[in-house]
Amino acid sequence: MKTTKVFFTLLIGILSATMAFGQMTKAEKKAYKREMKEWKKKKKAMSPDDFKVLFEEHTALKASNAAMVGEVETLEEQITAKDNQISDQQKNVQRMQAQYQATQRELDKLKAKPAQPAYNPELINGEDFSVGVVFKVQVGAFRKMDLGKYAQQSKEFSQEEMQELRKYVIGNFRNYEDANVLKRYLREMGVEDAWIVPYRDGKRVPLKDVLQAQSN
Repeated sequence: MKTTKVFFTLLIGILSATMAFGQMTKAEKKAYKREMKEWKKKKKAMSPDDFKVLFEEHTALKASNAAMVGEVETLEEQITAKDNQISDQQKNVQRMQAQYQATQRELDKLKAKPAQPAYNPELINGEDFSVGVVFKVQVGAFRKMDLGKYAQQSKEFSQEEMQELRKYVIGNFRNYEDANVLKRYLREMGVEDAWIVPYRDGKRVPLKDVLQAQSN
């Protein structure tokens, strides 16, 4: 059985050499013939045991080569899998970058918008009359009469509970003369008790103190 394998191996080698020989140039053919003569001499000098060892080494080398080819294919498959993973991660990074850029643009738009002032219930026509000096006109002080529902409907009309009296004031003026115009107008209408009361930071203060401070 082994002799048959050796014979077929030699036959295949001869056929391959013959096909290659037909494609050579004259110089290559001469060189090839000289090489073959040398190999024939070596073959005649080789014992059957030497030939057996050579054949076994050749077979082992082929098996080793096949194993290495398999390992290379396995490594190539692993590299392909890693490349696919890297590609997927790169796509994820690109998506995250796009989301970050979109979010950054939205933040930039929000920053570019003018800041809206916080709601202040004390603002009247855009001005906060709860701070600083404000002049109002008191139109009455009553023990029993309650006009609170009207005071809730307008920031220009307010009610104060003081010494068992409900005092009602109207208007918000930074200037005493403006408040005095309203006081005279109310008196002409018949509100004889109308008079000017000043406030500082929301608290009623004596009129003379405010006027003195303004004159200084």
